[in-house]
Amino acid sequence: MASLLPKLLATALLLACLCPVASAADLTFHPRIRVTGEYNDNVEQTDGGQGDWVAIVKPGLSMTYAHSRVLMDVSYDFEHKRYLNQVMSDEFNNYLDSKLAVEAIKDFFYVDVTDSFRKVYEDVNKGDVPDGDTSNGTTDQNEFGVKPYFSFPLQERTTLSTGAQFKDIWYSEEGNVDKRVYSLFANVDHEMSDRLSLQFGAGYDKQVPKGGEDGGFDRYSTTIGAMYTYAENSFVQASITPTYTDYAEERSTDKQYVPYSLSITHAITDTWTCTAYTRMNFAEDPTSSLTKNRFEHGIGLDHMYERGHIGAKLEYRDYQSESSSSRTTYWRPSIKGAHELTERLGLDYNVYVDLDTNPDCDKYLFLLTSLRYALSEDFSCSLNYRLKLNDAERASSDYVSNTLGASLSWVY
Repeated sequence: MASLLPKLLATALLLACLCPVASAADLTFHPRIRVTGEYNDNVEQTDGGQGDWVAIVKPGLSMTYAHSRVLMDVSYDFEHKRYLNQVMSDEFNNYLDSKLAVEAIKDFFYVDVTDSFRKVYEDVNKGDVPDGDTSNGTTDQNEFGVKPYFSFPLQERTTLSTGAQFKDIWYSEEGNVDKRVYSLFANVDHEMSDRLSLQFGAGYDKQVPKGGEDGGFDRYSTTIGAMYTYAENSFVQASITPTYTDYAEERSTDKQYVPYSLSITHAITDTWTCTAYTRMNFAEDPTSSLTKNRFEHGIGLDHMYERGHIGAKLEYRDYQSESSSSRTTYWRPSIKGAHELTERLGLDYNVYVDLDTNPDCDKYLFLLTSLRYALSEDFSCSLNYRLKLNDAERASSDYVSNTLGASLSWVY
């Protein structure tokens, strides 16, 4: 299935043309391009894998249109990776994040359209693909969504939102499961006071695999939530969503789950913030017609200072399969931030370690650093280093991959 981006852009441009008082000030357009040359000593990411030189060209653009009751926001990048010794096949990657919001009837009826194209891990247990990572073990995901809904006040401090949503999810790799999701929802938000707000909701989701695949489900849910602000930039959020899942396959037993979320964000000072959370939700799985139960528990500390910012987090993740007793658990400590060494010279860094709690005690390290220099207002260059290390109980799965590269970027 091809991306639905052309339809989205055509719709947005048509709406823009229908606004008689639209002006150039309503539209912002920022092209960009990044050229990178790098050497990766193990592009295959296997034990004893080969190295190769990689040339990368990545043009892109950001476009925003805001006028009257129409808001469009599009970010798109095309990436071509050329492996000079052809250790791996050349790559042609697309990255899209687009949103269109239309207030069709003022203060009453709205339509949201979204289209995204990105890399995701085929193994959902790994979480999100970090910026600057390779494509190994990933698949392309195209997710298109349409959400028409009504939103109007029931009284001064109470708002009702109700409508439907359609999502089409497509994957590029053979063996992945494409699917469609049909949803109905109704939510009520009530402000008890300036500090306390309550949320109540009910929903229905029907997930149907495409291509004649077996599986899918009907899911019914109700939600109760609250948010309490106890100080400036400090608040507590809590929600619980009792859910009943009716599986399409007769041999699957219907199940009841209780997704939940509890978090506290505390501003220690104007520059220091601490966050603690625990939550359970459903994770989309590219290799299955079902979802996975995802539990996350963590604590984080963020610091903003004159020359940059730094964040540290310790998280425990638990992924459980709905159709079997399969389970993956691991700890993830991480540090991420940026520091301005001078007015032109800066350092970006991101490092995390996955420490499996299974009997094999597998370990995975990801580190990415970038030393960047602003040549002018529009041009910049950078030196980049990436380390990926997999230490598994099975020696055949061990590997180390080092990548050193240089980039030149232009942003209008």
